[in-house]
Amino acid sequence: MNAPADVEDRDPVTEFYKQGVDRTLIRENLRRTPEERFRALQALQRFAEEVRKAGSARRESK
Repeated sequence: MNAPADVEDRDPVTEFYKQGVDRTLIRENLRRTPEERFRALQALQRFAEEVRKAGSARRESK
């Protein structure tokens, strides 16, 4: 097994972006089965499409 990288060896750009990542959400998602993750993604896509349509309808009504 590889030893963890020393602090000096860590990429500062990667470390910067890791600050904004909620790892609890990643862990929670990985506890789901692939089918559960897929269904959640489908629901999110449906929601995004509804928001897009609502935004388009709102802009057209002005």
